[in-house]
Amino acid sequence: MKNNTDNINCSNSPVYIVDKPMGSGKTCSAINYINTADKKERFLIITPYISEVERYQRECPLRKFVEPYKRHGKKINGIKDLIRQGRNIVSTHALFQRFDKEIIDLCSVLNYTLIMDEVADVVRDTQYSEDDINNLLNVYCDYDEKTGLLIWRDSQKDYHGKFDDAKNMSELGGLALARGKMLMWLFPIEVFKAFQKIYILTYMFNSQIQRYYYDYYNIKYSFIHVAGDAINNYHFTEEETPDFHYDYNKLVHILDNEKLNKIGDGKYNLSVSWYEKNSHSAVMKQLKDNIYNFFNNIRKSKTADNLWTCYKDYKNELLGKGYTKGYLFIGARAMNEYRFRSNVVYPVNVFLNPMIKGFFQDHGVEVDEDGYALSEMLQWIWRSAIRDGNPIWIYIPSSRMRGLLQNWIDSISSASS
Repeated sequence: MKNNTDNINCSNSPVYIVDKPMGSGKTCSAINYINTADKKERFLIITPYISEVERYQRECPLRKFVEPYKRHGKKINGIKDLIRQGRNIVSTHALFQRFDKEIIDLCSVLNYTLIMDEVADVVRDTQYSEDDINNLLNVYCDYDEKTGLLIWRDSQKDYHGKFDDAKNMSELGGLALARGKMLMWLFPIEVFKAFQKIYILTYMFNSQIQRYYYDYYNIKYSFIHVAGDAINNYHFTEEETPDFHYDYNKLVHILDNEKLNKIGDGKYNLSVSWYEKNSHSAVMKQLKDNIYNFFNNIRKSKTADNLWTCYKDYKNELLGKGYTKGYLFIGARAMNEYRFRSNVVYPVNVFLNPMIKGFFQDHGVEVDEDGYALSEMLQWIWRSAIRDGNPIWIYIPSSRMRGLLQNWIDSISSASS
């Protein structure tokens, strides 16, 4: 099969965003690209789960993909050995988060191509206290008002102690202050600059944190598409292709029950702060009862058909008979183990961390909070039977999240007609 990426113009940007709905052939396109690329091209594949690691190893046999091993007790040392050997490597997002300057230099020298199945966790709260932040600013770091970054002072270059992590982050250009209150870790941008080409397989990239992060660092990227109609002929292409969608108005049955939905009527109900405020209260007990009612009375479903989530710190408060084993963490992506589950509960209301949102806005990056919430919800829901075009029945108590899903369904139905 012809390598369909040969004609893609690399002059605009070596970063390609493959922004297509779940189940549209993105991973198959990546596998076909790998199998038809020049033998000299080296690949680093980053994927969320071990099952997907095994898939790349199984479906790209000639590339002999290897998974990082532990050396001196750490996989980060093992992956450095493999890169030095010029091996084709497949690993998880968890290890990718720990890339350092040595790996950056190795990948740059050996001209690796990076394929990321789903976006990376590129921004997070460092959890430093207000006193820690003041100490860092007063003693150890200078603050760049233009970028928001903290820069480790030369006078403290020999420092070793409590703030070692902050020192390492700042030296990689990844320690930022958000609105004077929160220290953020930003994934080292030099990692993304170290690859000759990058393919990111995702959906709704414009609403995701990695897009905000790229825009903050002024990283240029191009959108490419997927063509084909079968596993063996899916491929990347520059030509815009229509998104394939089932008739979701007929397949996604959103619970319309005033009594069960009342708990999510407020704009911020079922957000993280709502869960925190109502933990171990009668309100939380009511949410648990609602979930139980949906699975056991309204749907009368079997345990094996049930799928639900919540913020992990509150999981134990919502566990109940008939659905406990159907829990799937809220950030799940790119996994197929739950594709036969047809009764779904999504009792959360997703918002960006306000400090992270404010940081990007303060630096001229446009943020779409509703789009972000929708993309997170769709990724999670598409772990269920809907990914194969099979019907699901879903309880979304948040009026905001329910509206976002229905509006999305209506919009794609209109675009497809």
